[in-house]
Amino acid sequence: MIQLGQQGYLLFDGDCGICSWSAEWITKIDRRQLFVVQPYQSFAERELAEFDITYEQCDKKLHVISRHGKVYRGALGLNYFLWQYLPWSVLVFFIYALPVLLLFELLGYAWVARNRHRLSQWFGLKACALRR
Repeated sequence: MIQLGQQGYLLFDGDCGICSWSAEWITKIDRRQLFVVQPYQSFAERELAEFDITYEQCDKKLHVISRHGKVYRGALGLNYFLWQYLPWSVLVFFIYALPVLLLFELLGYAWVARNRHRLSQWFGLKACALRR
């Protein structure tokens, strides 16, 4: 059950090797435990619907729910998470200060998201056992 207040939620595709590897990395950065990092499959779709999130959306992008209930998707969700921690917040600052960097980040995220199943296989990661 998603309970807001103390922590936000970072939801990723637990059936994707790249996503799971990234979630492990994110957990190491989250030293202050500001986020519950869980596969979206850990929650019933009706729970996610309270935040206007569907399984179909989560299958395409990372989703971050702030502790106040605001939802950030994809690269913007990653940026929201990284903003909480130095030195990562400096990187996020520059990404937003120089719009061309934000454009490259959004395009890069979209490319990785579209090819994550193939990338997982190439890197020898658990590659999408549940679907495809």
